[in-house]
Amino acid sequence: MENLKIKKNNPSSSLNFCSICESVINLLSDGILILDKDGYPILANPSFKKMFNLKEEINNQHFEKLLMHPELVELIKKHFSEKKELAKEIEINREEKTFYYTVRILPLFFENNFIASVVIIRDITKIIQLENVRKEFVANVSHELKTPLTAIKGYVETLLDGDLKDPELTKNFLEIIKNQTNRFILLVEDLLTLSRIEFKDIKVVKRWVLIEKIIDEAFDLVKDKASQKGLVLKKEIKTHEKIYTDPDRLSQILINLVDNAVKFTKKGEVVVKFYKNNDEFILEVKDTGIGIPKKFLHKIGERFFRVDPSRSRKRGGTGLGMAIVKHLVKLLNYRMKIESEEGKGTTVKIFIPSSGK
Repeated sequence: MENLKIKKNNPSSSLNFCSICESVINLLSDGILILDKDGYPILANPSFKKMFNLKEEINNQHFEKLLMHPELVELIKKHFSEKKELAKEIEINREEKTFYYTVRILPLFFENNFIASVVIIRDITKIIQLENVRKEFVANVSHELKTPLTAIKGYVETLLDGDLKDPELTKNFLEIIKNQTNRFILLVEDLLTLSRIEFKDIKVVKRWVLIEKIIDEAFDLVKDKASQKGLVLKKEIKTHEKIYTDPDRLSQILINLVDNAVKFTKKGEVVVKFYKNNDEFILEVKDTGIGIPKKFLHKIGERFFRVDPSRSRKRGGTGLGMAIVKHLVKLLNYRMKIESEEGKGTTVKIFIPSSGK
């Protein structure tokens, strides 16, 4: 990019920016800092001040004291030394969070004399985060798909070798292949479901329904699993008011939650409660299972996140169930809260507006 220049024959050219120009700069989402030739601020817009947590009055502070970020300070110093455009990506840690910015520094000349510098900073944190999520997602999908496919390939090759004369062993191998194939299909189905929700390819059709039927349907799907583990399925419905919801989407949410509860509970019970609190209905799924360590609670709902990956896979999970729940809750404009204590169980609450909105 060419150096910024002020033309001599332009009477409005001045470092004392007109009010309209300053207003425009102040409206920009990019951070703008203009420094004089000695490194003192002429102007800093609100976005820049917010990025660096600066006070209102900054004019008398040299940039080296004003900006407490060594990498940025060194870049500006290099710019003043070379009097040319420089650009770089930087990271800033603030309030236990990491923010990513692109920095461009442009020299400003008047009659070939260097008179000021414009520092332009753009927040690219969301872009970087999305890119990291994409990379992590691709890596996780590749791993999750590779595991069942590798197992299937191995057992098929063994069968093709023709050395298996034991019918019982052959049957056992075929059962493993069947289970791994089912796991593969389940993973693909969950991925497709999640993709459809994210791209809003799923229509929400709300109507007034009774919650009891939705709970019963969820219990019917998991009762065999629960029975095999000796678990008790209970429902506690404290209000029989109808709710305005999409029964299919709410059913998906509840099935995932109840299935998870059964999956991670060795003994005891899984209880689904439905009650009203002020202006909201609360649908609650509570278990007496293994629980979730406090440090992992904020990660529940992330794609492929498992507290214990090996144990989750043995239970047949894809790592996408809670991600689907999280996205469906958002799609329905509901709220979700997870409470858990390691070794004592987990409670998931879905908050549904009673107004029908």
